[in-house]
Formats: sequence, structure tokens, C-alpha cells
Amino acid sequence: MDAIIADLAAGRLAEAERGCRAVLAAAPDRAEALHLWGVCLLQAGRPAEAAIRVARAARLAPRVCAFRLSHAAALRMAGRLAEAEAEAVAALRLAPRTPQAWNTLANILGDGGRHAEAATALARLTELDPLGTEARLALARHLILAERADEAVEVLMTLLGMNPVLAAAYGNLGVALRRLGRDAEAEAAYRNGLGIDPEEPGLLNNLGIALQDRGDHDGAGRCLHRALALRPADAASWLNLALGAQHGMRPRQAVAAARRAIRIEPGLAEAHTTLGFNLLIEGRDAEGYAAYEWRSRMADFGASPTFASPRWAGGDPAGLTLLVHEEQGAGDTLQFARYAGLLAARGARVILACNGHLARVLAGLPGLAAVIRNGDPVPPHDAHAALMSLPHLMGLAGEDPPGPHPYLVAEPGPRAAWAGRLAGHPGLRVGLVWAGNPTFRGDRARSPGLAAFRPLLDVPGVSFLALQKGPGHAQLAACPEAAARLVDLGPDLADFADTAAAMRGLDLVISSCTGPAHLAGALGCPTWTVLPFACDWRWRTRGDRTPWYPTMRLFRQERRGDWGGVMERVRAALAGLLAARALVGQASRSPP
Repeated sequence: MDAIIADLAAGRLAEAERGCRAVLAAAPDRAEALHLWGVCLLQAGRPAEAAIRVARAARLAPRVCAFRLSHAAALRMAGRLAEAEAEAVAALRLAPRTPQAWNTLANILGDGGRHAEAATALARLTELDPLGTEARLALARHLILAERADEAVEVLMTLLGMNPVLAAAYGNLGVALRRLGRDAEAEAAYRNGLGIDPEEPGLLNNLGIALQDRGDHDGAGRCLHRALALRPADAASWLNLALGAQHGMRPRQAVAAARRAIRIEPGLAEAHTTLGFNLLIEGRDAEGYAAYEWRSRMADFGASPTFASPRWAGGDPAGLTLLVHEEQGAGDTLQFARYAGLLAARGARVILACNGHLARVLAGLPGLAAVIRNGDPVPPHDAHAALMSLPHLMGLAGEDPPGPHPYLVAEPGPRAAWAGRLAGHPGLRVGLVWAGNPTFRGDRARSPGLAAFRPLLDVPGVSFLALQKGPGHAQLAACPEAAARLVDLGPDLADFADTAAAMRGLDLVISSCTGPAHLAGALGCPTWTVLPFACDWRWRTRGDRTPWYPTMRLFRQERRGDWGGVMERVRAALAGLLAARALVGQASRSPP
């Protein structure tokens, strides 16, 4: 047996396997030989065969902890996680103070995405091995993945107190701090790690992400290119380079970098989604929508609704009852709701599931069998599909948005009531929306805020009416000077149907890139939408018009973060509109 162990230790796997076979030929039930043969097969990358040998060894000697652990390791490598966990737990019952057993259990739990439980196992391991660096690093990683970043920071600070020149600990510390929103400290942690190991690709990659977050895209690009020079086959770095190019409105570069990431790691959903986004912003819709289908596989996509029915795979929908559901924000739902009506026009019975605030206004969409609110009982149906997948599934991805326009209407009663109420406001009646949902990842860039709209409010001959809802409504109290020039309609707008009725009584809506802009466009209202420098794919890269909404005009940032320049152009356009209306009024009063 000593010779077999020596061969294993030296990596001579063929010799070790021959030795095991020789021992077992003479003594078929020699548990130690079976175990070593299994270890040999495991090291050779043959976990299924290894599990068979080690399982037999464990049956022959059920109270030997090492046999159970090797069996758990083989089962884990074979993807049989539930069985692997049971064997690791059995090993811990035999020897609860064995560090390797806790480490094996943590690895199995982590593979199954059970990061909180993996962290508990690793915490026990660090108690048994107080100086174990790798265990503390692994514990911190699992705490981060379990959304317990504050605890991860404590673990890492303790570890750095023991070993202040541990670059990997600074890397993990930066990740944890970023999860907590402590971006400046995260950036400092990455830089400290690079001070110890300036050529560590992971640290360079993470610093690049941190720099992207604060808008230093040139600095981020330098970091990511350095990381790729050191590790050119790193899919994550190529993905981050693609995201940096996307934020810099360089879609061709983003497409190329995303394709590199996909070649290295074909199953990387984030890279496919980034590819789709940038193909779409370039107008390459058929390929773009196909790649964008990967979005629901991203780890941070959020919880998608689950239904007992299968996903609709496309094809002829005639005769089918299809449940079409929202998946992202209100703006996306309003923009893509037109496709639900087109699906009905092809012969499907369409049920639309949506946010309760949208239910009334979407109930007016022609052709729908029913509109249900998220969480309501789901009627019987044959299959389901996400709204944003419909252009791809219906074969409409390569065309401009089809169908009638406008495709939404305001309810007649509320519309008439609002028309009467708003008629008393003199001059041009302009509705304003200055902020979107602050939980949306890019909201800080897309929402100008009320203060940015302040230069518009002095334009004479205009009544400005606030349509703002949500957390952005609180900015009225923070900006009393602006609030004094506005009529606040927000408290009387219970949902999007009320907002639709109010919009139809206005002459113009000026909005940030958020749900009300899409609502106004879908209603056919004259709409001016202000866009950040790195805008969403649906607005393309240039131009002041969009095929999505014929009555909408776009005002784009020319420099990142420069809302002042945007508002100067909006103010000039508003003055031009007023002048044109005055000329029309004079002409109508002139004698024939």
C-alpha cells in the first residue's frame, strides 16, 4: 500500500491504479485499496467510476471518515450533490472536528447555490483552524453571495489584521464593500491589493468595474486591457470591457468584446445579453432580439414569474390561449404591450398579466381577452411568454414597430373630467416628469431631477403641471422655488390610467426616460423625452425621432451628465413652439 500512496503523491496515476488492481486481485474486499483506487480515478477526472469504488470501500468500512469524504468528493464532481451532501454529513457524524469534512460540505453547499449554509460550515472550519487563510477567504466569498456583505467585511478585516499583505483578501473586501454601496472604500481596497500584487488580473478587473461605476470609463478601460494582457482568456474581463464600451456609447466595440467573451465561455448569459443590447442599439434587431433572450438567465435579472404552462416557442398562435406577462419595468411593459394586441390579431386568445398600476390603462388595448394583475389567480392557458420576447417569437424583430398608433387610449370619463379641470390653466399646458424608479440600476444617469428642469420654468406663456409620482415626488419639497412654479397633479394620479387621462388634457409632456414617457408616446401625445448620454438600446445612438412613438421627440445628452445642455435645447424648442403657436393664432385672427 505504501508504494501506491507514493505513486499517488507523485502523480503517477497509471502506476497507482495498477497497484490497486494487483492488491484487489488478491484481496477483493480490501477497503483501503478500493479507496485508493477511487482517489486515483478522481484525480484522473473520472468521478463516476471513482464513486463506485469509494462507495464500496465505505460499505466495507462504514466508520472510516476518509472513505466517506472521498465518496462525497466523487459524488460532488459527478454532479450528484444531494448524495454528496449526505456522505459529507455522515463523515461529520463520525468525526465532527475534522476540518476537511467541513470544507467538503461547504464546497457541496456552495455548488448548489446554498451560500448561507456554506458560510455556516466554513465558520465552523475557521473555529477548528483559526489560522486558515483559504477557509476565511472562502467564508467571505459565500457571505457575499448570501447577501451578507457586512459580515464578509468583518471576516476580511480580521484576516487582513492577521495577514496585511494578502492581495486576495483586499479583492474580496472590495467586492463586499461595493455590495454595501461603499464605492470609494471598495476602490481603495482594490488599489491596496494592487499595491501588493500589481499584476493580479482579478483585482485589475474589479478596479475596472469600480471605475466604470463612477463614470471613469477611460480609467476602467486601461485596467481591463491590462487584465486581459495578463489573462487573455478571461471571459469576465471581456464582458466588462464590453460593458465599458456600452457605457461609452461605442456599440461596435461592445459587440466585438461581448463576442470574445462568448467564444471563451459560451454559456455566459451576461455576455449574450450585452451582445443583444448593443446589436439592438445599432439597429440590428433580428440578431439583437435573439441574443437578448438570454437576459432571464442572468444571475441578477430578478425573479421571473413562474407558471405551470410551457413557454411559448413561437409559430402560429391561432387557437391558442396565451398568457403574456411583464418582466421588467412599467416603461418596458407599455412599450411592448402593442405586441400583445398583434398576437391577438393573429388568432390567439391573449391574457395579459401586469403590475396593478398598469392594469386599467392596458385593459383598453384592443383584442385582449383579459388583463390580470400580478398575483391574481391565473386563468387556464396553453403557454406563456414574456412581453419583450414577442418581437423575436413572432418574427417581427427585423421590422419597425408594427401595428396601429396610438395603441392606448384614456378612459372617456376621466379624460373629460381632466380636460375640464385643466382648461383653466392659461397658455401652453406642459406636464413634467423628472425622475424614474430609483431602484432601477441606471436611474441615477437617466433621471435629471427637478432641479435640472428649473431653467424651463421661467418660460413665459406656459403652465407647468407636475405628473411626477414615486420617490421623485419628494423633490418638490426639496426645491420650493421650482415647486412654486408648478401645479402638482401627483396626489390625484392613482395609477397610469389616471395619468393617461390627465396627459390627454395637456399640450405637451416633457419626461425623463421612464414609464410616463412611454405612456405619453403610446397615447399619441406630443412628448419630449430627455435622454442620458448612454441611453437605452430602444433609442438607438442618434437622431431626435423614434419609430416606437411618432409623436415623440428626443433630446440627448451630448456629454455624460450634462443636463444643462439638454435643458438649454429644450427651452429653445419650447420658445420656438410658443412662437409658432402665436403665429398660428395671429393668422386665424387676420381678416380674410
